[in-house]
Amino acid sequence: MTELIAIRRASSADGFLVEGLTRQIWTGRVSEESTVFRETPRSVAAQLEKGGGAILLDGETAIGSGRWVPVPGPAGQGLWMEVKRIGVLSAYRGRGFGERILFALEEAGRDAGVLGAQLAVRHDQVRLVDFYAELGYVLADDVELTTPNPRSPPPIGMRKEFRTNI
Repeated sequence: MTELIAIRRASSADGFLVEGLTRQIWTGRVSEESTVFRETPRSVAAQLEKGGGAILLDGETAIGSGRWVPVPGPAGQGLWMEVKRIGVLSAYRGRGFGERILFALEEAGRDAGVLGAQLAVRHDQVRLVDFYAELGYVLADDVELTTPNPRSPPPIGMRKEFRTNI
């Protein structure tokens, strides 16, 4: 069977789908202390309503997702986005789908008028720093998260400023 991979924007109506998919993707990959395991379909729907999200599909089956919420820019300057919870089911990893989700989120953020993106890499997922660096993100020790986790060591903050065509 041939894969028919597509991506679509998520809406708040996708809260249940995105929460369940995210939990499935992250279970066994991150510490049980992760805030991902305290999310609910309602809290995910609220994030999607506030910002947005992307759902990766193989045919009609959801296989990955990510989301974003609006945040103040560095030093409170302008509107930025915080990228959250990008993940892909294990059978689909290693094929560039995480990058596709990130690009879809960035596009949605640009469409909403954000000037850049910030994200955090968990202390136990340090290999992702290089992944994001290759996509234009730089280390930033002043990133403040919308959902910090006091039960885990501080994550590694990264940020990317979007270029404007003015």
